[in-house]
Amino acid sequence: MKLNLYKSVALCSLLALAGCHDFEEMNTNPNAPVYDPSVMDCGPEGIDIDYTISESALESLKATESALGSIFFNFTYEGLYNDYQTATNLTHDVYAAYNGSNGFLNNSPAYAYNDGWSAARWKHFYDDRTIAEYSQLIKTFWFCNKEYYHNAFYITRIYYAFLLSAQTDTYGDIPIQYYVKGAMPPTENVTYTPQKEVYDIIFKLLDQAITGLHNPPAVDQYSFSAEDDRIYGGKVEPWIRFANTLRLRLALRVSNVAPEVAREQGEKALSDPSGLMKGQEDNMKLIPKRQWITGGNENIFALMFSWGASCVLPKEMEWAYKNQALKEGVDANASGFVEKVARNADEEGTIFGLDATKYNEKEANCYLDPRCKILFFRPSPYDPGIKDDYKAEDPNAEYGGYRNGAKEVGSKYTVKYSPMKTNLKSDEMLPDCWWNQAREIVWLGYSESLFLRAEAALRGWGNETGTAVAGRLYEDGVRASMDYYGIASDKAEGYIDHLEGKKAFKEGGSREEQLEQIITQKWLAVYPNGNEGWAEVRRTDYPRYLLLPRYGNNSSGEVENTKLIKRVSYPNSESRNPNKPAYTQGTKVWWDVADTMDETGKWKTPDNFR
Repeated sequence: MKLNLYKSVALCSLLALAGCHDFEEMNTNPNAPVYDPSVMDCGPEGIDIDYTISESALESLKATESALGSIFFNFTYEGLYNDYQTATNLTHDVYAAYNGSNGFLNNSPAYAYNDGWSAARWKHFYDDRTIAEYSQLIKTFWFCNKEYYHNAFYITRIYYAFLLSAQTDTYGDIPIQYYVKGAMPPTENVTYTPQKEVYDIIFKLLDQAITGLHNPPAVDQYSFSAEDDRIYGGKVEPWIRFANTLRLRLALRVSNVAPEVAREQGEKALSDPSGLMKGQEDNMKLIPKRQWITGGNENIFALMFSWGASCVLPKEMEWAYKNQALKEGVDANASGFVEKVARNADEEGTIFGLDATKYNEKEANCYLDPRCKILFFRPSPYDPGIKDDYKAEDPNAEYGGYRNGAKEVGSKYTVKYSPMKTNLKSDEMLPDCWWNQAREIVWLGYSESLFLRAEAALRGWGNETGTAVAGRLYEDGVRASMDYYGIASDKAEGYIDHLEGKKAFKEGGSREEQLEQIITQKWLAVYPNGNEGWAEVRRTDYPRYLLLPRYGNNSSGEVENTKLIKRVSYPNSESRNPNKPAYTQGTKVWWDVADTMDETGKWKTPDNFR
C-alpha cells in the first residue's frame, strides 16, 4: 500500500473542509503547527491507543481542536457516499440486484474489474476516512482531554466500525493493523489482516464503545452540534442503539461460519439496556447537503436519473414486487408467468443459468408491492416526458425490470424498463414520487432492525425466540418499511394480509423456509443500500429471484459464468505489496460458505442452519 505523507493529507483535509463547512472558530493562525501525526512505541496488535506522542504532535493536535466538529461531519457525511456511483452503485448495487444498470454494459455490472473504481473506494477508506479524519479525531480526543472527549471518542469509533465492516465485506482480508489505533504502519508493505480477525476487531470496537458510552466519566462532556452530527444531533443514546443494531447485523453475518461467536455477539446486542433502533428517527442515514446548502450535493440516485436514467428497476426486484403476494387462485399456470431464464426465439449466443421456474410479471395477478409505485416509474419515454414532468408516465404500462447483461440499454429504453421515480423540478417530499435531489439515503434502518430481530428469534438468540415471534417481527419489518415510505396503513395492510410468506410461519414451514421470507422482505426494505444488500445475498443466497449476467460475464475467467461475483478485487496499486492475498472476484469471503447457483447456473435452496 502506498503511504501518503500524513501531514499533507491532514492539512489538505482541513483546507477542503473549510470550503464546505463552518470554520469560523477554527484556529487560523498561520504560524500554528501543521497537524503532526508522530507517534512513539506503537505496535501492530490490538485496538487501544497504547502509544505516546511527541510534544510537537500534541501542540499540533491542540491547534486544530476547533475543527473537530467539521472533521467529524465530513467523516460521517462522506463515509459510504464518496464517489458513490463508481465506488458502489456500479458494483455493489448491481450485485445486490438493486440497480438495473442502464448502461456500462461490458464494465463492472458484467463483473469486469475496473481499477479506477476500486482504487477510488480504497483511497476514500484509507487516505480520506482513516488517515485524514478518523486518526486525527481519535488522537485529538485521546491526547488533548480524554475525559472531556470521552463520548466523542467512542461515537467516532462506532462509525469507524461501520465503515470497516463495509470495507472488509467488499474485499475480504484488508490492512487494519495500526490504522484502527489511529497510527500509520511503519512500512509500505502493510500486513493484510484476515477477515475473521477484522470481524473480531469490529466486535471489540463496538463492545468497547457501547460500554464506554454507558459509563462516561463524571465530568462535562464535549458534544457534537446538530450541524456537525447530522445523523443523531450529538445525542448519545441513538448512537448506542445504532451500535447495538450494527452489532446484531454483523453477528448474523458470521452465523454460518462462526455460530458461537455469532450467538455471543448477537445476544450482547439484544440484551443491552439501550436496546436496538426504536423507530424511524433512529435510522442511520445520509442527508444530502442540498437540504441546507443552496447548490449542495444532490441525492446521487436523482442525479443518476438526470444522466439518462442510468438506474432502472432490476428484473429481480420486479419479480419480488409481483410475486410476494399473489391473488387467490393464481398459480404458475396463469397468463403472465414467464420462465426465469429462457432463450428467446431470435436470440443468439450462449445464455447461462437456463431455468424453467416461472414468475409472475402481470400486475393483475398480484397485490403489487406498494413500494414499487413510489420508487419506480412505469415504462415511459425519458425525454422530454419523464425528465420534465415526473407524472408523465404511461398508466397502462406494466412495470418492467432489466435483466443484467441484456444489450438494450440507454435512455431510449425507459419505454421498456422502469426508471427510478424522480422529480427533478422540485425538492418537495412528495407522497407518490420518492426520489428527488434532496432525498436522504438510509444505511441502516428501523425496518432492518426488526428483520434482524426476526432472524435472531429464529436462531434462538435472546429472550424472544421461536416461530411465532419471528413471524410477528417479519410482519412488523414489512410494516415499518411501508411506514418509512409514507404508505397509507390500509394499503400496507392490504399487501401484508396477502403475503405468501406468512404461510411459512403459520403452516409449519421449516426454519429455512421461514428465513427465506425474512431475508427476501429485508432485501426489499434495505434497498437501495447495495453495501448491505450484496453482503446478504452472499451470506444467505436469497432472494431466489437472483440472476446471472445473461450472456456470461466479463471477469476474464475469475468468476465462472454459472456463478455470482463474490468480492471486488484489490486495486492494482496493491500488487507491489508481497503481502497482498491472491484472491479473485470469484473467491468467497470468509463468512460466505456456499455458492448461490448450482453447477448449471440455477438458483439452489441454501442451508443457513448448519
